Amino acid sequence: MASCPPFQDYQVGQVLTLSVIPKHGKNCAASTIRARIRKLQYPRTLSRCMIVDLLGEDYPDHPVFLKLYDSRFSEQLRSDNGIDPWTRDAEKEYIDAVETGAARQFIHNLRTIPDFEEGIETWDDGQLETYLTNEVHKLFDAETTAYDALRDIQGKLVPRLIARVHLALSLPNVVCMSRTDAAELLHIKGILLQYVDGFPLSEVQDHAPQSEWQGIVDQAVAIVQAVGDHGILNTDVRPDSFMVQRDRSGCYRVFMIDFGMTRLRGWNESDRDWGKAKLYRDEEGAVGFVMKKRLAREGFELRYEYVDRYREWASDDEE
Repeated sequence: MASCPPFQDYQVGQVLTLSVIPKHGKNCAASTIRARIRKLQYPRTLSRCMIVDLLGEDYPDHPVFLKLYDSRFSEQLRSDNGIDPWTRDAEKEYIDAVETGAARQFIHNLRTIPDFEEGIETWDDGQLETYLTNEVHKLFDAETTAYDALRDIQGKLVPRLIARVHLALSLPNVVCMSRTDAAELLHIKGILLQYVDGFPLSEVQDHAPQSEWQGIVDQAVAIVQAVGDHGILNTDVRPDSFMVQRDRSGCYRVFMIDFGMTRLRGWNESDRDWGKAKLYRDEEGAVGFVMKKRLAREGFELRYEYVDRYREWASDDEE
């Protein structure tokens, strides 16, 4: 199977042919990676996640994690924006919009016209699908940008980014598109990551002895701090943003995942503005305080005190 059929979900055993997206500024020869789906990850929210085996002698024989930013199955984005679940008819309207150039113009309007999204209730299915495609492409850009900034802690505190990829929709009735920007709108972008075989931090009480809970949560809080030290603001930190893995020696290692809702500190962003943004999001508390309350229900008193690492940067009148 060379690509992804437009009108079906992914299936265990399915082989996907992924095209590698070169890093910015690098002139790499085009290459592909064939991946067989081993297991689908649920729930489906902003992206479609799965565990895959890479086929070929050049790749390791252990599984890797594939995250596809496929707007068809981005249930959370659809729910948040009041958009109906994907249908064949909506997909056909979207493909028509791409073929005629209307989708590219619509994205241009999204990015340049103030308050353009306020008219979402009047959009047709083709426009809604174009909007969702643009949104998931932004998630891809944010996540890959974050992984680039976190290069020195990949494989240690966050998973290792193996490759940026895209998956082309198989569209036999669509004319060949010579315009790269148009063809790109029919590509499902994704990332191949180191697979962390473990459990989410939110389920620590079900998978690890109570004697390990404090150290595991401490690791998660320390990772939040390390990510912040790389100039990253994450607006979606929660216990499910961490995977806990028990290594061969019996020690528990924590990895932070999910960087689609992040941004880098602006090159001209003042210490005060950056400090205010970090204080407002309280990324540490989203882990430490939340886990403290959750484990208290198990009769465990987690030791956690918030460190005001950005307080001095914010204005004195900030509460």
